[in-house]
Amino acid sequence: MSNIKWCFPSSNGGEKQGLNNSGIETFKDTPVKSLAREICQNSLDAAHDKKTVVVEFNTFSIASDEFPDKKGFNDVLNKCLEYWESNPNQKSKNFFTRAIERLNAPKINFLRISDFNTTGLRGSNSKTSSDWDNLINSSGAPEKGDSKGGSFGIGKNAPFACSDFRTVFYSTYDIDGLKANKGVSKLTSFKLGVNKDQSDNISQGTGYYGIDNGYNILHSPEMLNLDKSFTRKEYGTDIFISGFSNMSEDFKSSIIAEVLDGFLMAIWDNKLEIVVNSYRVNKSTLADVVATYKKSLSETTIQNYEILSNEKTEWINLPFEYPQGISLGNIKLAFAIRYDGSNKISMIRSSGMKIMDKTGLCPSLRFAGIGIICGDELNTFLRNLENPAHTKWLPERYEKNPTMAKGLLKQLFELITNKLTEEASKAFSGEIDIEGAGEYLPDEDNDIDEGKQKVHEKETLNKIIDIDFQIHKKVESVANLETDELGDDLESTEATEGSVVDGDDGQGFEHDGHKPSGQGDRDTEDVGLDDSDEMNGQKSIYVKSKQVRIICINKKERLYRLLFTPTVTTFKGFIEIFKIAEQNEKMAINVLGIKNDTELICRRNRVGYFRFEEDNQISVDLKLDVEEYSTMGVKLYAYKG
Repeated sequence: MSNIKWCFPSSNGGEKQGLNNSGIETFKDTPVKSLAREICQNSLDAAHDKKTVVVEFNTFSIASDEFPDKKGFNDVLNKCLEYWESNPNQKSKNFFTRAIERLNAPKINFLRISDFNTTGLRGSNSKTSSDWDNLINSSGAPEKGDSKGGSFGIGKNAPFACSDFRTVFYSTYDIDGLKANKGVSKLTSFKLGVNKDQSDNISQGTGYYGIDNGYNILHSPEMLNLDKSFTRKEYGTDIFISGFSNMSEDFKSSIIAEVLDGFLMAIWDNKLEIVVNSYRVNKSTLADVVATYKKSLSETTIQNYEILSNEKTEWINLPFEYPQGISLGNIKLAFAIRYDGSNKISMIRSSGMKIMDKTGLCPSLRFAGIGIICGDELNTFLRNLENPAHTKWLPERYEKNPTMAKGLLKQLFELITNKLTEEASKAFSGEIDIEGAGEYLPDEDNDIDEGKQKVHEKETLNKIIDIDFQIHKKVESVANLETDELGDDLESTEATEGSVVDGDDGQGFEHDGHKPSGQGDRDTEDVGLDDSDEMNGQKSIYVKSKQVRIICINKKERLYRLLFTPTVTTFKGFIEIFKIAEQNEKMAINVLGIKNDTELICRRNRVGYFRFEEDNQISVDLKLDVEEYSTMGVKLYAYKG
């Protein structure tokens, strides 16, 4: 049709619009990643007939002269440049200068995003609110119903953040048989002409490629096909991003990494499949995809995939009632205890889209996990708490009753915490298999080529650990600390802790002037809670322990819980606590007090006397003279003779 062209309506004396569009700027930091997330969410919400939604990302180029109404669009860009050229802020001038150069280059890059097994954008012939109207002609309007993803209408700006022209073309074939296409360009105001009163007629910042009927800009009732390698024959929607700004291989890995981070569960459940420049990602190819793009994937993505692909993974249903007695749905939970666990539960909407990685649930374990929100009522309510980027639940967003929303979130996370804590108590009371730990921590002492490697003590689950190795290679830290609150995720952004101590428990460590031999049981020494205490001729010796854990229960009060399991039985024993500084130096930590136990006494860094029973765990709460978190170690001594 000859009357299809670019049209920028007059502002009719209204507000002038500049280049700083807040909706687009929201996605400028990570444009490709944001694009992948928003597109897949929209397509999943438009799923048709419970089929697997397929989203295809394909880069291509067209000759410059094939750009829709190139002459008209070039004229718009030049008018924008002229209008903003004298502005002291050079941002607009630079943008339009570059845009004009790229529009008139021999080739123009595009990204086509097409979905399949969806409803398409329905309602292109409707004069009231519809999928088509909300996406193309509205600003800030949500495109979906209560239980679906978009709740702000902001996500539609993500494609514009990836365009050098801030210009996107939409084409759809919906399940009602309707076809439509229209272009949208989010630029700036510019001078259209002169009004009858000789004042400037200034345009709006948003213009459309469509049919100008004199009082409105209508869509064209047919498909738009800019990618000559593609012809749509099925229901769905095509989005063409003009002047696509990332044509490198990095684009491919970024799309795949973001989709797997946000929609791994949807892919695993066969709800979603993506194709990136002919590279297919679905449940059957996931293993190869994870292996190929492992360097681009986050630790959480990899660990979640391992949970899903492990045949031994158990899923637990946690019924959710709020207030008590009123069922809103349930949480479907799966987790794995592992030495390198992220200590995060990925909270996932019923559609398969991840909202957030929840931290701070159970600091006494190292784990990774997945929590799926089930039930329409619970999903709908939580959707009301989502921020515009759909990455957090914020109770203050529920204006009707933020206090109630806060209580609901607290109870929801407490359900998960209680389950993890239950597992933690099992870990404290017995041996457990820690996924992945075998590479570093054998189940029993092994002599390999005699003298080359011997592991004496192993511990991995806690925030503060004591690892003693006789080993010639350095082993990665597995426990870190950062936050002040009990329950917060304990991941250090600074120097790692839990570093390896070269040598066995005796080597390189002097105690009150006596140096141990470093082989087998420690030589007898005249040491106890008091340096002069020889227990009537009895001598103290070092004894082995296992499952040692030191957990901070109140940093402000400097309270710590120590759990350990002796490997011998003795009527009287004591412990000493020390800090491992740089270069593996061991420094005594003074014990300031013992909570709720009148039988025990403390002297400097020693606490006793305990009755040790082989393989029976002991727990004691201590106040330690430490201001900051640090690597700690514990040694056990018993009297013999």
